[in-house]
Amino acid sequence: MNEKISIIIPYYKGENYIHETLKSVYDQTYQDFEVIIVNDGSERSALDLIEKNSDFKNLKIIHQENQGQSSARNNGVKSATGKYILFLDCDDLIDKKFLDKTHQILSKNNEIRICYTKGKFFEKTDTEWVLQPFNTFDFLIENCIPITALIYKEDFEKVGGFDTQLNYYEDWDFWISLVEIGAKVHKIDEFLFFYRIRNTTDSLTNTSIDNSSRLSDNFFEIYKKHYTFYKQNGLDFHSIMSLIRENKKYKSKYYDEWYRKLIYKFFKPKKYQKIYKN
Repeated sequence: MNEKISIIIPYYKGENYIHETLKSVYDQTYQDFEVIIVNDGSERSALDLIEKNSDFKNLKIIHQENQGQSSARNNGVKSATGKYILFLDCDDLIDKKFLDKTHQILSKNNEIRICYTKGKFFEKTDTEWVLQPFNTFDFLIENCIPITALIYKEDFEKVGGFDTQLNYYEDWDFWISLVEIGAKVHKIDEFLFFYRIRNTTDSLTNTSIDNSSRLSDNFFEIYKKHYTFYKQNGLDFHSIMSLIRENKKYKSKYYDEWYRKLIYKFFKPKKYQKIYKN
């Protein structure tokens, strides 16, 4: 029976990180896997050296013109021969038991189709990546599933992979598509995934922080695309506007009346404090 895991690594200017990422993969206790690196338009020299390294078995490298991570992931899956798929960015790491433990969850319960773990940031910061427990309502408001989660290849194909028209939130859109067709989600309560926040400023994470307009545009496209599913879960447009109005009322009532007074009383110059003595 095929229990192979195909690990898809989209690669773009990752020459300083790819060896560390691959080492975390090849150190796994679960060894039935293949690795597919999809070079998304980067210079090839670092990957040529990796291809010649005899320590990296069952490795395939695909080269494409720069088309973005979604296209790279989709093209990687086209070459995958495994029953399961794991996406891993070229600068991130997984614990040596990641494949073993996520595979156990999926193989023992056919209803669970997405399995991920607790995560930590590293390099620029060393803190937990706080991911809220999964429930559909909250998940539709804010994604809680990292891109590195074990899934079934057949499910990926069923929903058509990643939407290449999205340049942000494409992973969230993909997870929504899977949950929409009934995929159950499981989170392992162990730190087995490590997400790099680079010290440099050239990563997608770092460059997207201040891009609020593009983030909003992409979220709006996702909302429209999955609107029926949002409505089924109590998040039709009218309900969302109602939540915004209630939130505004709450902030107006509590922030303006006591929080502002507290701030002014203790942190503003003395000439303002007398205004709020009563």
